[in-house]
Amino acid sequence: MTINTTPIRTLLALLAVAVVATGCVTAKPTETEAGTATAAAPAPATSTATAIVSAPAKPDDWCDRYPDSFVCQEEKADSGDWCTRHPDSFVCQEEKADSGDWCTRHPDSFVCHEKTTDSGDWCTRHPDSFVCQPAAPVPSISAYVVQGGDHLWGISSQPKVYGDPYQWPLLFKRNRADIGDADLIYPGQLIQIERDLTDFQIQEAIDHARTRGAWSLGVTEATDLKYLEATQASSASAATADDAAQMIAQASADLDAAKGVGGVWRLIDSATGGKAVSISKLLQAAKAKLEAGDASEAYRMANRVSEAAQMGVAQVAEQVDAGPVYN
Repeated sequence: MTINTTPIRTLLALLAVAVVATGCVTAKPTETEAGTATAAAPAPATSTATAIVSAPAKPDDWCDRYPDSFVCQEEKADSGDWCTRHPDSFVCQEEKADSGDWCTRHPDSFVCHEKTTDSGDWCTRHPDSFVCQPAAPVPSISAYVVQGGDHLWGISSQPKVYGDPYQWPLLFKRNRADIGDADLIYPGQLIQIERDLTDFQIQEAIDHARTRGAWSLGVTEATDLKYLEATQASSASAATADDAAQMIAQASADLDAAKGVGGVWRLIDSATGGKAVSISKLLQAAKAKLEAGDASEAYRMANRVSEAAQMGVAQVAEQVDAGPVYN
């Protein structure tokens, strides 16, 4: 009897398919199972590449083909060939800076900057650079208002005045009408600053300041008076006819101001026979001296008139402001 095996084969095939399908399907986990599940570790990768034990040795011509590579830079830097081909590299910069050739080709480099700033050529090419820019000049002033704590020494030392404390006698001489004692000035006083002074006048003031002696308040030092006389004599001796004429004009204006407030003084002068005469009469004598061609004597006399007139005006002002005195 012959058995038909086709149905049996078909059944076995269906069973095999069912088994395979059942093994590949995973049921959806519950919320509790999902919350407590941990991530599965990934399967290790399988590499079929051959393991590299060590890098292949570089060929002998590596540095010839790649001279700028890091592995060859140090080696090449030690040889003259590297610095010849790359003179601006860091490894060669110091060496080249020591030679005149580097700074000639790169004068603005940091290594040559200090060297070139010492020469006139740098400032000629870069006048606005910080190393060459001159300090801004301090503007000068023609008058100064005395502040609390000021003194002629300190005022003279200010850059906008004279920039030298030893030139304070120039302030005293210029403001003699308002300053009786060089050691005593008051806040609010207006100090006139004389300009266009000669080197001799400046040195004359410095010499007096260095040899004046002790300072004492309320007393006009004899050395200060001698300084004033000496400066008047030196200025008069060098005076021209134009200088004398200008001084006479100044004295005339000061005299008019003194007459206006009733502060006309009398002076004793050798030109008037050693007698006390009004400053008006002394001014007339100064004009006569100028007409006679004696410019120096005319200048001297007119200068005395000018100072006396200014001091007369100052004295009247002090008397007006003075209060009554009770003994």
